[in-house]
Amino acid sequence: MTQQLFGTDGIRATAGEFPLNSAGITAIGRALGERLGGRILIGQDTRISSPWILDLLLKGIAAAGAEIENAGVIPTPAIALLTQQHDYAGGIIISASHNPYEDNGIKVFASDGRKLSNADEAVIENRVAELVEAEGRRKSDTVPELPFQANNTRWASRYMELLTEHFPAGAWLKGVRIVADCANGAMSDIAPALLAKLGAEVTVLHASPSGKNINKGCGAVHLASLLTAMNSHPADFGVAFDGDGDRSLFVSASGRVMDGDAVLLMMARRLKRSGALNPPTVVGTLMTNYSLERMLQDEGIALTRVGVGDRFVFEEMLRTGSVLGGEPSGHIIFSDFRLSGDGLMTTLKVAETIVSEHASFDDLTRDWIQAPQILKNVKVLQRVPLESLPDVQAKMAEAMHELKGCGRLVVRYSGTEPLLRVMIESDDARRNDRLMADLLKTIGESLETV
Repeated sequence: MTQQLFGTDGIRATAGEFPLNSAGITAIGRALGERLGGRILIGQDTRISSPWILDLLLKGIAAAGAEIENAGVIPTPAIALLTQQHDYAGGIIISASHNPYEDNGIKVFASDGRKLSNADEAVIENRVAELVEAEGRRKSDTVPELPFQANNTRWASRYMELLTEHFPAGAWLKGVRIVADCANGAMSDIAPALLAKLGAEVTVLHASPSGKNINKGCGAVHLASLLTAMNSHPADFGVAFDGDGDRSLFVSASGRVMDGDAVLLMMARRLKRSGALNPPTVVGTLMTNYSLERMLQDEGIALTRVGVGDRFVFEEMLRTGSVLGGEPSGHIIFSDFRLSGDGLMTTLKVAETIVSEHASFDDLTRDWIQAPQILKNVKVLQRVPLESLPDVQAKMAEAMHELKGCGRLVVRYSGTEPLLRVMIESDDARRNDRLMADLLKTIGESLETV
């Protein structure tokens, strides 16, 4: 039986361990080269393992006879966009997004800049299984610590050019003060440079990658650093990117954390006022806060929920023609390019709204109040199908009955980690706590947990 390599966002594992050991990476490169063919654009984030993985991938891709263009250190959304705009057969980014530096991953885009289909992923997984010898496939490797190198290719500038084409000309951000936390990741050079070029006064945090400090106590998964900086550096807003730059979270001038749901509310309202929200629908996920659904409904805007992952948001946007979608985690997709989440694009959209509306982030989201929500991650030894656990199913049914009309329950396995995620939200925090305690007790009795 072929092991599933692709999760909801590409291949991801601890660097040096299968499938990101030398045999696995070379086989993945060969399989990708064969499937994509032609010219392939490849980039990487700032992890110490990324150059090693790049070399092995290039070896495998070359064996398949494909041509390679190295874009250097660059955000994930840049690879998707550049692949689409410059007629590449496919694009590859080496990154594990928001994970710690010890992990890494391989994300793949088709020639149109979209993530691969399930059918393509299945073909690649089968081919990798054929290429890797069974007895050596799980042998771990020591990852060499190669020196970090910044991007010296033309592709970072080209990415910035493509983004700015969708915004006013000139220094339209003049006078806007922004604190930018770059997570010591792929946005470290690009985001500050573009924001400053457009006229913003930028205070830059965590933009000195060492190979081992990506996402470490900073960026979109660790907002404490940005919150502290906003206290000492008054600004119109702060933004925190994750390691590969495909998502962003915000802090308003008053210190309020603004996640993807707050951004969706602000952008949906602006698009509706301008008549551009057609159809009047926003695409969210199972994790989208209940308050956003109710507030959009009050304004005549529907919320469509899909599975967690910006690829599912994007697919639903394509299916319905929706112009706006995203996740609370900060993946926001606009119709400009109709690709994947892009943290820098989102930042520019937020800034454009503030400038054009002559209003602060706080003013534009003053009525935004999240429904009380509790999220627990249960580390599991094995992903046992939930439908095969009758006690868990019964307890979930009880909770959903109590939440009907006032909240939601979501129980799902993570697509990238050995975690069972349990989320409860409603208009009563104490109810959430009680229901969560009961459900976690049943889960602990039914599953082997760590």
